[in-house]
Amino acid sequence: MGDTKIAPDVEKNGAVISNGLSEETAIDVSGTDADKKGKKDEKKKDEEKPEMVPFGQYYRYATKLDGLFIVIAIFFAAIKGFAWPSIMIVFGLMINDLVDTNADQIIGEKMPLFAYIYIGMGFLNIAAGYLSTTLMLLSAERQSNKVRNEYFRAIMRQEIGWFDETSSGELTTRLTSDINKIKDGMSDKVAMAVQWIVAFLSGFIIAFCYEWRLSLVIMSTSPLLAISGFLFSKIMAEFTEKEQSAYAAAGGIAEEVIGAMRTVVSFGAEHHESKRYNKKLESSEVAGKRNGLFSGLSIGFTMLIMFCTYGLAFWYGAKLCGEGKADPGKILIAFFNILIGSFAMGHAAPHFQTMAEGRGAAYTVFKTIDRESKINYEKGEGKSPSSCTGRIEFRNVNFCYPSRKDVEIMKDFNLTLLPGKTHALVGPSGCGKSTAVGLIERFYDADEGEVFLDGENVKDLNLQWLRNQIGLVGQEPVLFATTIEENIRYGRDDVTMEEIEAACKKAFAHDFIMELPDKYQTLCGERGSKLSGGQKQRVAIARALVRNPKILLLDEATSALDNKSEDIVQRALEAAAEGRTTLVIAHRLSTIKNADTISAIEQHKVAEEGTHDELLAKEGLYHTLVMYQQQVQEEGGDDLAALPSYEDVITQRKSSVKRLKSIQSVSEKEKDLEVAIEDPEEKKKKELQEMAGFLEIMQENNAYENACIVVGAFGAAVNGATMPVFAVLFSEVIQALAKVLPNPLEPLDPDFKPDYSETNKWAIFFVITGVVSGLANFLQIHFMSLSGLSFTTRMRQKAFKALLRKNMGFFDLPENSIGALTTRLSEDAAAIKGATGVRIGSIIQNVVGLGVGIGIAFYASWRLSLLTLACIPFVAAAGSVQMMQLAGTMKTMTRLYEQAGQTAAEAVENMRTVCSLCIERLFLKKYADCLVEPSRKFKRQAHLTGLSMGLAEAVIFFTYAAVFTYGAYLMKLEEGHSGKLTFTELMKVFSGIVFSAMTIGQTMSMLPDYGKAKASAFKLFKLIREPPVIDAYSKEGKKPDITGNLRFDNVKFNYPSRPEVPVLKGLSFSIEKGKTVALVGQSGCGKSTSVQLTERFYDSLDGIVTIDDVDVKEINVAHLRQQMGLVSQEPILFDYSIEENIKYGALHRKVTDDEVKRAAIAANINNFILTLPDGYDTRVGEKGTQLSGGQKQRIAIARALVRNPKILLLDEATSALDNESEKVVQEALDRAREGRTCLVIAHRLSTIQTADLICVIQEGVVVESGTHADLLARRGVYYNLNKSADKH
Repeated sequence: MGDTKIAPDVEKNGAVISNGLSEETAIDVSGTDADKKGKKDEKKKDEEKPEMVPFGQYYRYATKLDGLFIVIAIFFAAIKGFAWPSIMIVFGLMINDLVDTNADQIIGEKMPLFAYIYIGMGFLNIAAGYLSTTLMLLSAERQSNKVRNEYFRAIMRQEIGWFDETSSGELTTRLTSDINKIKDGMSDKVAMAVQWIVAFLSGFIIAFCYEWRLSLVIMSTSPLLAISGFLFSKIMAEFTEKEQSAYAAAGGIAEEVIGAMRTVVSFGAEHHESKRYNKKLESSEVAGKRNGLFSGLSIGFTMLIMFCTYGLAFWYGAKLCGEGKADPGKILIAFFNILIGSFAMGHAAPHFQTMAEGRGAAYTVFKTIDRESKINYEKGEGKSPSSCTGRIEFRNVNFCYPSRKDVEIMKDFNLTLLPGKTHALVGPSGCGKSTAVGLIERFYDADEGEVFLDGENVKDLNLQWLRNQIGLVGQEPVLFATTIEENIRYGRDDVTMEEIEAACKKAFAHDFIMELPDKYQTLCGERGSKLSGGQKQRVAIARALVRNPKILLLDEATSALDNKSEDIVQRALEAAAEGRTTLVIAHRLSTIKNADTISAIEQHKVAEEGTHDELLAKEGLYHTLVMYQQQVQEEGGDDLAALPSYEDVITQRKSSVKRLKSIQSVSEKEKDLEVAIEDPEEKKKKELQEMAGFLEIMQENNAYENACIVVGAFGAAVNGATMPVFAVLFSEVIQALAKVLPNPLEPLDPDFKPDYSETNKWAIFFVITGVVSGLANFLQIHFMSLSGLSFTTRMRQKAFKALLRKNMGFFDLPENSIGALTTRLSEDAAAIKGATGVRIGSIIQNVVGLGVGIGIAFYASWRLSLLTLACIPFVAAAGSVQMMQLAGTMKTMTRLYEQAGQTAAEAVENMRTVCSLCIERLFLKKYADCLVEPSRKFKRQAHLTGLSMGLAEAVIFFTYAAVFTYGAYLMKLEEGHSGKLTFTELMKVFSGIVFSAMTIGQTMSMLPDYGKAKASAFKLFKLIREPPVIDAYSKEGKKPDITGNLRFDNVKFNYPSRPEVPVLKGLSFSIEKGKTVALVGQSGCGKSTSVQLTERFYDSLDGIVTIDDVDVKEINVAHLRQQMGLVSQEPILFDYSIEENIKYGALHRKVTDDEVKRAAIAANINNFILTLPDGYDTRVGEKGTQLSGGQKQRIAIARALVRNPKILLLDEATSALDNESEKVVQEALDRAREGRTCLVIAHRLSTIQTADLICVIQEGVVVESGTHADLLARRGVYYNLNKSADKH
């Protein structure tokens, strides 16, 4: 009879509810047009030319001290740059002596003078190298730290609407990689660029002073070089920007996937996500390869023009000598300085490219820093009344989410909350209740209309003051990766320990906290992952209570609690609400029937308002909802109050799939500290060992990369041999010039005609050398770039694939947080370039150059060459000091920067919680503190790097001094002596040393990158090569035709991250094929752990879990998981379309559109989807943020249903649904359970009364089991749980 009366009402009002749901479905679904807009913006961005900040803006964060550092560094860099051109003046004067006298004896007497000059230059170079490098590094570190802090500060002050359209993964990636580019662009690369620019300018100035005619001829080709350089640099900057954007997008995917690992693994989506990540990397690789192509063309073309210019200069210089307008000394001074200047430009180009990349990265970062937030807590503007009574009014409010301006969420919305009263909002899932919370908290501002607090427009109130009056408790609490005590202190920083304990007692949290090994000092883990869902909720309630707020916003605050805990916490919340303005958002009407006022929302506005009894009398929307719940109650056998609670999911996406993991305590942190303070020498030795060898890195290359290396190595070898061979020609040039001039020792012949045959020959040779050098540079740079990009892309792909392959215990470790792992993927893969690709080409070029140079020197004089060889180890040693110092701190600095990245990621991903607690400044301080230690170590390293750089180049000058001194001795020997040395032979040895030394200098400059690369390669190889115990990629294991008999036999289990805390202590139960078993018990008793063992996220330590009498450890992992469908309490969706998210449930096969629709209909989500402008193509946003909690849950259920699993795992699967949807979905789940083995985990006993077997778990063991009726008859634990539920 009751059914007959109620059913028509439900049917009658069902259309009303349905319409309210379908039109309001747009509530949080703000991703569709935003996504389209994002795609259009991305396309438009690709078409636009890349932007770079001006130099003045680039150094916007430089202080006066930084400016002083930069000025001093540039001054000494300029001295270094001027050294070589100035020495060529002395060298030219020496040439004139040779040509005029042809007397080796006289030259020999002058050699010691040159030796003294070189010794002086060496000491000057130590000072100049140290100051120019160190000061620039210190300045860059200081500025980049300010940029990091300012960028993070800018992110923290942005309004929530900005985050709706911005990927948190992209933000954290830019916070690391882009700012590293900014840092590199203003570090010692600037000093090196200045050094080479000064060498270029001084070289050309000196050349003009000594022979302006020759210099003008050479300068005539400069416009061609300038134009080509400009064009090539613009093209390369464009591709660099595209490459950076693609890397940032890949970083966003990595963060999204790593944060949802249990969802990814449970659906066997490892290969799918790997392909998605790889696709983004492929686009970055394409841009990088094109960049390498144009870089090779640019440098190759530049070298061709330069050598052709040398040929022209030498040919014209000979003409000038022949006509008596110049002498060989001036010609060679001009020529050598032009050579130095030209090579200086080549050396400066990579540094300018680094600076350009830094300015490009700065454009994006500074744009965010300069963005004016629409709701900015930092301004400090607005009124801060001395008191707050708590009267809240919504007046004709219209609102659309910023990312979806075409869909109305509120329309003429009016609502008044009286001071000290409790006001409840009810309505279907997605009707806009949580939007009201967002407007009160000023997460968003109304588009039209106004929201008032105590008669003041909330826009006119100080933002921090406003939020400090509010305590918010959401359905999915966000806890941070710190202790329980510290998490509660986030509610109010001056709270005492007594107040914390009192709040925890009110929230029913004190008892479970005191049972933990470290009590209030227990670490909660990332996103509170070390606590169960109920435990997290109680800590979050305590955090709200310590704020002692005037306004209390309860958004399904007790949804994650078991019945016993909920009963006590509900009473505590009711007590806390006394004297406060309280807004309660609920689907579960029993929690709000005592509210002073209840508002039912429909069609974007308040449809009716009154007390519980008044609204029932009206027989409107509220009456329909209550009658519907009563109907469900009559069918389920529970009291009305025992119906499940449902509400919108706002912030946290990942915590409950990680709940019930072991508690990471402070004692573990102390152990980490003990490791950190181990003996410094042992630590340094250990870190030096943790570097991959060069051959080990090279062995990772594939056939394509090796082929590119072969071609690139050929080009590099030719390129390396070109310069030493070219050096020999200068020894012959002197004789060629002598033939142009008349012999000064003979009478002047009036018919003397200069012989230009030799000079013409060498001029042609210059052109040939230019062609060879240009081609060799192109082959070297382009093909080595292809190899390096392919290698680093593969390493990123392998590393990401390896992460997807890791066991869940790996992600439980504090050092493997989301932020740390994404930072590692970004930075280590980028750093490995220092030992691959272009770097290999440069090393081959320099090694060949060194070998050929030394060979030339030996050919000219083996005695002098032996001295040279004796000096080379000192040059190499000076450079190796730098590498060793860098390698010693590389690992520590990386780890410390990962901590900063983790802090930033934690804040950015939980911005709503951060804003509601007003702890933006606290996170800014935490982030700044995380930068202190790596900054200190970097500054210490800067001094060592500067000193080693100065020494590395100074040793070269000392080598020159030794060569000239010993050379002078050999030149003084008598004629006929076997060791007698001519000036021409000395010049050959000298030239070989000069160009060999230049290659050594280049190699030394690469040592920092090489050291980083070896350390990063070690970490990546370790990540990639360590096989997991539970390997989803493995082909091994049985693949039986599973029917679904599941059994736990005396299973014992501790989580790997906390082995001393037992979770399961002998759990035993069994489920027959096609039967349903429900697990009940208080929060944290071990229910979800059984799901994770069934899915083989972990393996039991003792006992056995079997399916069809086969140990799950013997079954192929992928095959095992394909038989299961998991629906969690807190669903995780991906930034795909709705259709793609549903198809995610069965990636191992092709899912038809019809199957998707049937699954959506079964999950009661089809009608909602069809109301969206883009239907099934609507994107759900990052982590599903554009959907309400109920909408996400229904899509998650559809995702599980489309999988058609043999075993269904339901972990509070209907927890986020409104009552109408809950019944329909529950019926769908009941149908889905038919013929399947089903394991149900529930706090709400009404959802599991029809189960074939109910197991009551306490402290990791089954204490009771039976049917619902059997257990009630026993009047044991289950009876008490049910009785507790009846009290609601």
